[in-house]
Amino acid sequence: MAWDTVREKKAEAKRMVSKVIGMHPSEQDSVAGSEGEEKSKGDLAAERNADLNSGMDLLELDFLLGIVENTKGDDKNDVTMRKLNFNELLRRNKQNQIDSAALKVYAVNAGNLYGKDIQCEAMKELTKRTRQ
Repeated sequence: MAWDTVREKKAEAKRMVSKVIGMHPSEQDSVAGSEGEEKSKGDLAAERNADLNSGMDLLELDFLLGIVENTKGDDKNDVTMRKLNFNELLRRNKQNQIDSAALKVYAVNAGNLYGKDIQCEAMKELTKRTRQ
């Protein structure tokens, strides 16, 4: 008798699987290109420069700027968050939105907290602003 209930539960689970529907309506899983070739979702994301793997694309610009411009404190987690958000602003090509005082902190890199790549990008942006 117990075996009958197990079979019923398995059959019910199979029926539940067939009822799953997609949340995002789309034309197809892949979209046809200009020459009729198929492009994958990864190619489409790369075309629009979207970061779909890490989820950083979901963060708003104001939030990113708030984290990057708050340069007080040298806690390991705070520094890591600033690095990640600074790199996301670089990826989005929005480094021109960062406050000059915050860029100065990244350019000086007093405690060697941020690394040479962030220091270099901050110096580049400050140089652009100085030339104008």
